[in-house]
Amino acid sequence: MSRLFRSLCHLGWAVMVWVVCACGEKASLASPHWLPAFTAPMHPSASATVGDELAGPSFRDQTVRMFVRPTLAGPRLRLVLSNQYGTQPLQVAAVRVGLRTQGVSIDPSTDRQVRFAGTASVSIPPGRTATSEPVELAVDGLRDVAVSLYFLERSGAVSWHLEGTRSTYVSGRGDHAGAASFVPALTTRSLYFLTALHVDAVADASLVVAFGDSITDGVGTTADQERTWPARLSQRLRARGGRAVGVLNAGLSGNRLLEEGYGPSGLRRFERDVLTQRGVKAVILLEGINDIGRPGAASGAERITQAYEQLIQRARARGMKVYGGTLTPMKGHPYFTAANEATREAVNQWIRTAGRFDAVIDFEAVLTDPADPDAMRATLTVDGLHPNDAGHALMAEAVDLHLLE
Repeated sequence: MSRLFRSLCHLGWAVMVWVVCACGEKASLASPHWLPAFTAPMHPSASATVGDELAGPSFRDQTVRMFVRPTLAGPRLRLVLSNQYGTQPLQVAAVRVGLRTQGVSIDPSTDRQVRFAGTASVSIPPGRTATSEPVELAVDGLRDVAVSLYFLERSGAVSWHLEGTRSTYVSGRGDHAGAASFVPALTTRSLYFLTALHVDAVADASLVVAFGDSITDGVGTTADQERTWPARLSQRLRARGGRAVGVLNAGLSGNRLLEEGYGPSGLRRFERDVLTQRGVKAVILLEGINDIGRPGAASGAERITQAYEQLIQRARARGMKVYGGTLTPMKGHPYFTAANEATREAVNQWIRTAGRFDAVIDFEAVLTDPADPDAMRATLTVDGLHPNDAGHALMAEAVDLHLLE
């Protein structure tokens, strides 16, 4: 009898432990840790400041398939679509995700429908965004995620990210959102309406934001190859192991700190693209070269450094570390003049010596030609201003990973 009683007790404890573990697992599943694993700063499809050459397409009875690479892993994801610059409700008839195989193609076994508030379509009012329901699709940071949008009605004015680092495919007529592949009618490097992909990340994961212009955005790098300095920094962080740290690329080609143009100024978009992003512990600031180089920009060194001061104070108020990247050389590019070079050098002197940043990342030092200190090494640039794949690799290596731990 005693032996039977002890056996029953042991069984009871085993059942109790199983229940606790099962409940704990369910609690974990019920409390996801959503972090942005990819973001794309949006700007309007046309701008009076920039000119009509930025007028983006309008889609009707067409599918747009875009590819992004999340920098955090997780068992499920969700999408954020933006109609920030639209003038009418954005009607998306179907949204699907999957994992890329090659080119425009996806693995059919990974194809998933994306729903918004219980429906397969979504209407987004002007100036708003829409976040999808969770999608059970595991991502590992090593494969591209395909995001396919089908527009039955005319999409209207596009909120887009002009210069992506991956090919985007636009179909001819028809809904091809769930197709394993299709023949594209147009291929671009832009992202349309897709502003973020969130991942249900591990509890101690965090993020660093690379905030900048076309250099950070990846102009000059090879498409579809993960060659930008933020992408390579993410690869370094993943290879070193330890706590998960994702990298958000908040580069926006043509962007200036002080003035509007290619999207809102850096001072204005900093709230949207950095401060309101959940999980961000640090920001690497590399912006100002367009303020120096673009004609008509009223932006001496003092105004640029005053803008840095504002961004530093705003980030620190949110508990973020701020690392200053030195402005890279520009000789050989139309931006280069003696006066502009003097401004760039004055800004870099402030970055290095003012003591305002938590640390300095000396991008200039790793790219400069020792034989011509005003220029990048010819083997590291495509046009004197934008680094190539090799230049971006050196920029990523310039970041001390201890700063991000």
